[in-house]
Amino acid sequence: MSQLTAADFSEFLQETHGRKPFPWQQHLVERVLTEGRWPDVLDVPTGLGKTTMIDIAVFVAAAGVECARRRLFFVVDRRLVVDEAYEHAIALAGALAEPKGPISAHVAQVLRQKNDDGPALQVTRMRGGVTWSWRWLERPDRYAVVVGTVDQIGSRLLFRGYQVGQHLRPIDAALTGTDSLIVIDEAHLAEPLVKTLRAAFIADDPQIVVGPQPTLITMSATTPAAEGQQVHRADTDDQHEIARQRLAAPRRLHLLQPEVTKKNAGAVMAMTMAAWAKALVGDAQSGHVVAVICNTVGRARAVHTLLQGGDADVELLIGRSRPIDREYLLRRCYPRMKVGRTRAAGKPLIVCATQTVEVGANIDADHLVTESASLAALIQRLGRLNRLGKLTRADAVVVHDASVGPDDPVYGPARQATWQWLSTLTAPLESNQLGDGIDVSPLALRRLLEPLDSTVRQGMREPLPYMPVLFDQVLDAWVRTSPIPYPDPPVAPYLHGIDRGSPDVAVVWRSGLVEGEPQAWPSTVMEMPPSTEEAVEVSLHAVRQWLAEEESSDPLGDVEGAPQDEDPPPSRFWRLNQVVCYRGKDDVTLISPAEIRPGDLIVVPCEQGGCDEYGWNPTSTSPVLDVADLAYRGGRPAVRLGPAIVDAARRESPAIGQALRDLIDQTRADLADDTPPAAGVYRKELQRIIDLLPAEDLENPLPLARNLRALTRCTVTFTDKAPYVALLTTKGGAWVGDADAWGSSVAGSGKKMTLHVHERAVADRAEEFALNLGLGPVLVNSVRVAALWHDEGKRDARFQAMLHGRPPRVLRSGTRRELLAKSGLDPADRAAYRRAKLISGYPDGMRHEALSARIAHLHLEAGSHDVDPDLVIHLVAAHHGRSRPLLPPITDPAPETVHIDELSVTLDTGETLDWDAPRRFAELNQRYGRWGLALLESVVRLADIWCSEREEEGTP
Repeated sequence: MSQLTAADFSEFLQETHGRKPFPWQQHLVERVLTEGRWPDVLDVPTGLGKTTMIDIAVFVAAAGVECARRRLFFVVDRRLVVDEAYEHAIALAGALAEPKGPISAHVAQVLRQKNDDGPALQVTRMRGGVTWSWRWLERPDRYAVVVGTVDQIGSRLLFRGYQVGQHLRPIDAALTGTDSLIVIDEAHLAEPLVKTLRAAFIADDPQIVVGPQPTLITMSATTPAAEGQQVHRADTDDQHEIARQRLAAPRRLHLLQPEVTKKNAGAVMAMTMAAWAKALVGDAQSGHVVAVICNTVGRARAVHTLLQGGDADVELLIGRSRPIDREYLLRRCYPRMKVGRTRAAGKPLIVCATQTVEVGANIDADHLVTESASLAALIQRLGRLNRLGKLTRADAVVVHDASVGPDDPVYGPARQATWQWLSTLTAPLESNQLGDGIDVSPLALRRLLEPLDSTVRQGMREPLPYMPVLFDQVLDAWVRTSPIPYPDPPVAPYLHGIDRGSPDVAVVWRSGLVEGEPQAWPSTVMEMPPSTEEAVEVSLHAVRQWLAEEESSDPLGDVEGAPQDEDPPPSRFWRLNQVVCYRGKDDVTLISPAEIRPGDLIVVPCEQGGCDEYGWNPTSTSPVLDVADLAYRGGRPAVRLGPAIVDAARRESPAIGQALRDLIDQTRADLADDTPPAAGVYRKELQRIIDLLPAEDLENPLPLARNLRALTRCTVTFTDKAPYVALLTTKGGAWVGDADAWGSSVAGSGKKMTLHVHERAVADRAEEFALNLGLGPVLVNSVRVAALWHDEGKRDARFQAMLHGRPPRVLRSGTRRELLAKSGLDPADRAAYRRAKLISGYPDGMRHEALSARIAHLHLEAGSHDVDPDLVIHLVAAHHGRSRPLLPPITDPAPETVHIDELSVTLDTGETLDWDAPRRFAELNQRYGRWGLALLESVVRLADIWCSEREEEGTP
């Protein structure tokens, strides 16, 4: 078909989601395609489908207008328990994978890159953790939707990605900082990030940046646009039948102010909110859903405890929970409270929650009990009540804690100002009976707010933090990712402001960390690298308080960057003197609690407590369930055969738990007889275990069943890491990477690959990426040439010995072997790597990139190439994330000679440091822009990873 037009969008949405667009959605597509630019601000009430921005961005990209961007980043400054934006994007990607009509088929065809065997649209969710370090986007030319938080997306864009190894950070920076559309939901919560983004990309001269600069759109129905900004509103949607029903959804708001003192406020507020939840839920067969939304995790837990044992089921939803635990929790309760459910008689449900349900949760409650909060927070909470307007009446009771004034720790003076304004509209309740209250449907709220002047409305907003000015010198420091400069400017103030608390720390609990033997903990952890699915994100201060065994002095809300004291408690009180800090596969160390940095991922023993089935619980001393074996790891799960998998399995299925216990016992017996079973035995046994599950559990499997099914084609590594007997993985498991010598020298399924074959393959793929990205001829040539020579340093006889698994003397004395680029060994077999490394004699810390860059320089001198020579040398030197601006200064104790036949040149390996690299790096950043240079590096690096995993062979 011909090029897409705005008129096609309605059919596109019908084919992909089964509905027609609201007027504001259709008008936005028409506006963007006509004007050739995006609005600065999107002002749309909650309930009118703001997540459809995802579909709009994808459709506009397929339409091919200049303002389209390849990657959409949907940013939410909340710890979400239900991520509707992510689920929406997944549904869209699925619809494009199997189009139901000509428009969606055309969009999929336009988006899918030539020779790409992956999806037309890749979808990723960024939360604290490390699973998606470089895998979150396999190709730089692929279209993608990324849903994440301010911390995770903001830190990546600024070259300091949280929980990402420093050598992988340039890839993340490139993919967030070029060709991206950044949409910030409820942007009033993320103004420091907005200011930082605008400063960063004004400072970077658009005329010298490789790839389109990011486009920023803020979404907020509660914050007026700044002067000169273009705004898109849902002005005519009240004429649309479905939109009108939602905009006029009956909601009656009531105020309640119990008598409290500073001393008893916590108990009284919790009891009052619990009592009203019981009153509103009705009888034991009402089928009602009542949402109770609290400002802090502690208060939500207190209300949840008080509600136990009644006629209603009671659940607790907090954002500070492990994604794996969340899957089990939501499977249990989400169908009973989601939008579009069938309301019927039955046991009612009370959902106690924090701010986590304000955004991204398509919850439709029959009644609401909420703490008083800022105006924006209350509007979001009301948006979870009678969301579709199907009920004739839905009541919201707002409970105010008068013992806290303008110094409210979560919302500051905005909470009290909002309460005072509401009190002018209706009097607080004086009895246990509801009155008429006030109408707070979206249309009614709009009418109530219109007469207010800007000063009054500003007073009901959370106070803005002090936002530092972003200078070029700070950006220049951040682009230096290897080695990182000292001192290194922190990114936290540029994401949340200076008077805000530190960013979060991700906490993972693991079994097998033996008390009194902390030196063995890092290697035990690395038997199964940590993943985002098993991590809880908690503020640095809260983690330090917990490790110090102090009672929390700060109320912990579910809002990112809330103000908190960052000073660590005295070290003599630590419950653990050391924790494992995981900053990437090449940076796993023991540190003291005082050394934990914002954005770190730490691993602690399960026996320390601190987490339950609902999430972070610093008062809990019960052992925490180790869920590492339930992590999906981007489709490459791994399972340790030991007690942890048995305990985790019993939560899902007692029968599976017992079957796994039997398998472990049998493996121990076989190993004792020196007859370890083959991998095929485990594959059959796993299939037998899966067959124990009911068919309905396999249609939409929970984490354990999903992983066991993926491992029916597993490899087996036996281990002496008690109490585990074996490790079951997909080939390579979670260990394939490009950050170290081993990860860069193994192929996806263990096939040996020669140096020239691999280099040609990477050159072909890098050239394809560059062409698809629209780079100019000189840049395309530079990328191809750099890829063609990127692994030349592996000619070193010792490196070849490591790849062949033979001592160098054997290689020198025997029949000449072909030069290898890939060893053919399984990257999960770390013991094989250690043996190969030991017998090779290759110096610790030495980088083959240094020799590769020298050889590339000789090639450039010997021939005529239409390239940027400095760029080629840098791309070769930086193709594993080092040399930004220097490679490690390693001394070669016994230099080897390397002969380059095609150049008739012999080099020795003693020269390992290029002192011209800092000059070259600085000039290239000026020439191509900070993010542009990182993108050129990423083209080569992602081509290398792509070819390694797929064992591609280049053209002769």
